[in-house]
Order: sequence, then C-alpha cells, then structure tokens
Amino acid sequence: MDRYLTVMIIPGREKGIKSIRIPNFFFRAFVFLFVLFFILLGILGYDYWKIILQVYENKHLRTENRLLKEQIKLNQMKINTLTEDIKRIHTFEEKLKIITGLKNIDKSKSFLDYRSPDSTPSDNHEEHSEKNQDHDKKINTILQGLSGPSDNTKQAEYNKLKNLYELKIAETFGQQTGYKITKAWSKLASKTFALSHEFASFDYQFQQLKEVISDLEVDIHQIDQYLLDQDSFVKSTPTLLPARGWITSYYGHRASPYSGRVKMHEGLDIGGDIGTPIIAPADGIVTYSGEKPGFGILVQLDHGYGLETIFAHAKSSKVKLGEKVKRGTTIAQVGNTGISTGPHLHYEIRVNGTPVDPLYYILD
Repeated sequence: MDRYLTVMIIPGREKGIKSIRIPNFFFRAFVFLFVLFFILLGILGYDYWKIILQVYENKHLRTENRLLKEQIKLNQMKINTLTEDIKRIHTFEEKLKIITGLKNIDKSKSFLDYRSPDSTPSDNHEEHSEKNQDHDKKINTILQGLSGPSDNTKQAEYNKLKNLYELKIAETFGQQTGYKITKAWSKLASKTFALSHEFASFDYQFQQLKEVISDLEVDIHQIDQYLLDQDSFVKSTPTLLPARGWITSYYGHRASPYSGRVKMHEGLDIGGDIGTPIIAPADGIVTYSGEKPGFGILVQLDHGYGLETIFAHAKSSKVKLGEKVKRGTTIAQVGNTGISTGPHLHYEIRVNGTPVDPLYYILD
C-alpha cells in the first residue's frame, strides 16, 4: 500500500465515489518538478530584474557620458578661443614693442618670416627677450591640446589636480574609501575615473592660460605707461592700414608680374575699388604729391623720427606739397595709374630711407 496513493473524488449530488490510485513514485516526481519549476522561475525572475536594473544603469551612464563629452568639447572650444585671444594679444604686444623701440629687430625682413617658427629675431633688450621666450613656450604648450603637461616640471601640480578629481568622482559614487581598489577591478569604474584625466588636463591648461594672460597684461600695461611719455612719437607712427581692401601682395621677394624674375617687393599691395579713400596712417607733412614714372600718381609723407610713407598708383591726390596732415585724413584715392596690373594701392614705409615691412607697424 505504501507504493500507491489513492485520490478520492466525491461528487456533490451523485452517489458514486470515484477513486484514483497514483503510484507514489509519480507523486514524488510531480512534487519535485513543481518545486524545481518555482525555483527556476525565481531565478529567472531575479535575473530579469537584474537585467532591467542594468539596462536602466546603462541608459543613465550613456546619458551621463554624452553630457560629459559635450562639456569637454565645450571646454576645448573655450581653450581654443582663449588661445586665439592670447596669440592676438601677443602679436599686438610685439608690434607695440617694435614701433616704440622697446624691441629692436631687423625690419628689412618680412613680418611673416619674423612670425615663422624658424626665424630668430635679434633683441637687444635681454629682459624682454626672456619674457617673450617664456610667453612663446607657454603658448606652444597650450597649443598642444588638452593632454596634460608635456614635461616633468609641472607634473606634480597636474597629478595633484588629477587626484582631487578622482576623490570628487569617488565621493559622487559614494566610494570615499577603497575607490583605488574598485577602479582596478571594475571596468565600469575605471572608465568613470578616467574622466579625472580630462578634468585635470582642462584645469591645468586653463591655469596656464591665466598665467599667460596675466603676464601679457602686465607687459602691455608697462608699454602703455611708456607710451604716455611718447605721445608725439606714437602719433607720428604709421599704425593704420591706409586703405580698405585686401592685401594682394606682401613685403618680400616675389616673382615680378612683368618679367617673371624674382625681385624685392618693398611694400604692401592693397587691392580695392577705384576711388577708395587712402588715409594718412599717422601725422605727417606731404613731401611729394604728383606723378612719378612707374608709380603713377604718388603721395609721400614725412612723419619725422626718420619715418616716411609712400602711396603709389593712386587715381588722384587730395593733398599739396608741404601740407600738414593728421592721422585718418584722406590724402588720395585708390587707382590704377603707372605700371599696375589692376586697381590697388602700393604702400611703403621707409626708415631713414630704407624700405621696411609695413606689417611691423600696422595695428588695425
């Protein structure tokens, strides 16, 4: 009898009682399978719940990473903008030093060559030279991008910033202690903590930019103080572009448009419409106004201090010999007179009779 189980079915209104004999083996097997089914169901339910949590976590991390990447790109754009500002201020500072005599260089060389990495301008003022080299070094370091310091001199400062950001990330995830171990074995955690490198690099570069800007501001302030005592000299310095247009040919050696041979071009060619006003780039006295072979209608100004400016190929002259002009006064109009390939202004600056590159003086 132990080998069977009897199941009795008693109908509600019928008299007969039905009984079913089930082998004990099948009953135990049914119970086992029933329990196994619920165990498997529980495991599957638990795994499904974990998957749902993981999907939510992954979605959250993707959103967070996207926002972080966008922020990093925005920071890079800010760095690039500040770098361009610094380069512009640095160029302005160099020009101010040149025109005021604080920095002596060979002006017979093209200003474009002077700005190239291979050129090494002479500087008789050692203190200013050292500052310029320091500025250039810092700017070149910044232009390398957000990759941390390129030498070991600032490595300790960079590592300090990186450790601070790692600690901040750990606190955000509630891992004030033991996070160094966590990031070593957790792939997800290691990726998160890798952001500390980007954050530290940005802060490091930003601090370098602030230092450069601060140094430039100090230098420019010193130049400004110097210029207060050089008012007449500055007014006589040709710092304006004399005509609106576009520079079609720079100072330096070039192939002649007529002979094809390489010869020295002693000024700037500024293309523009015929009739475009030509203004005096500084205070001066008209020492020539009329036609000259090859140059067409030409105006020449003497600004004192050995500085002279020449304006050639003009349509007409608006000034007379011996006339005093102020900076910004219209002295002629762009034309196409003389030996010219098209409407333009040929503009020269001469120092003690020697042509120099006008870009050394132009500030606008």
